[in-house]
Amino acid sequence: MMLNLIHLKQPFARMRLRHELMKKKYPDMPEKHGIPFTGIANASAEVRDLARPPIDPGALPFDVFEYVEHLDELPFDPELAPSVGD
Repeated sequence: MMLNLIHLKQPFARMRLRHELMKKKYPDMPEKHGIPFTGIANASAEVRDLARPPIDPGALPFDVFEYVEHLDELPFDPELAPSVGD
């Protein structure tokens, strides 16, 4: 089965080298958490409005940031989220 793909080995190696050189020059930024769309220097009014949720997070019966931190612990069932991957 792999023999059919042998012609892709060199193009993939060149692509990987370009990717590694690009990451050396432009390393990944650290992962950030918090309210999306904040900290954008030239944000439009529409984008700034997206950073302000239409609810008061203090009025919720749970801490929003604590909830977000624990999302990875929840089981994920793609059948319950049919829009994922569509």
